[in-house]
Amino acid sequence: MKNGQKRRIVGNVLFILIIFTLFCPVFAKAESLPSGMVIGDDKAFKVQADGKYLIEINDIMPGKQWETTINFLNVEKDTSYLVTFYSSQPDFIEGSINLAEAVQMRLVYDGKELYKGPLSGKSDTVNLQNKAQPLNLGVLVSGETKVLKVYFELDGNKYGNSEFFEKNVVENVWYFSAVKATLPSTGTDDSDEEQTFVDQIKELLRLPSTGEEWKNALLIMSLGLCCIVLFLLIIKHRYLQKKKNEIGK
Repeated sequence: MKNGQKRRIVGNVLFILIIFTLFCPVFAKAESLPSGMVIGDDKAFKVQADGKYLIEINDIMPGKQWETTINFLNVEKDTSYLVTFYSSQPDFIEGSINLAEAVQMRLVYDGKELYKGPLSGKSDTVNLQNKAQPLNLGVLVSGETKVLKVYFELDGNKYGNSEFFEKNVVENVWYFSAVKATLPSTGTDDSDEEQTFVDQIKELLRLPSTGEEWKNALLIMSLGLCCIVLFLLIIKHRYLQKKKNEIGK
C-alpha cells in the first residue's frame, strides 16, 4: 500500500510537470512587436506581431535605383520601446545573378547611416544577419515617430542587359522587435518622481496590455499553479501516511 501511494504521488507530480512543459512554451512566446509599436512602409504594408518584413526583388535591370521608407510609431501611452532588427540569410535566390550580392543597399535611420553594403546584410563592417546582436534602432518614447530610409541600387556598369534575359529573384526577411525600455530619470523635480499610494495600487491592478506583459503574467500564474498543486499533493501524502500509521496502531 505504501509503494502504491508513492507511485500515485510520483505519477501525479510527473503529470503536472508534463502539462507545465507542454504549456510553458505557449506562455513564453512573446510577440516580437507589441500592439503599441507600429511599423509600416510607404506602400501601406504594416509589420505584424511576428515582426517579419519581406524584402522581395525581381525583374530589375542594371542601373535601376529605388528606395523604400519604413516608419516607426510608438502609440503606447506612457511607455517607451527599444527597437531592434536583424536580417535573415536570403530565403530564395533564383536566376543567373545573385541579387543578394549584386544589389547594393544603404540604411539611413533618423538621418544617420547605419549600413552600406549588399542586400544580403553582410558588409565588411556590419553583419545584419547576427541574430544574437541585432541592430539597435534606439528608444522611441510615447508618441514618437522615426523613419528608416532604405536605398537600393543595381550597378549599370558592372552588369549588362545580357545577364538579365533570365528572370532574377531574391527574397529576404527582416525581423523587427520591440521591448519596453526604462528611460533614466532627469532629476528635475523630485515630486514628479514619487508615486502616490493610489497610483501604486492602480499599477498593481492594471491588466497586461502588451504581448510581453501577458507572457510574464501567464508564466507567473502557471508557475504559481504548479507550486500550489505540488503543495497539495505533499499535504495529501502526509495526511494519508498519518492515517495509515493511526490504523496500524
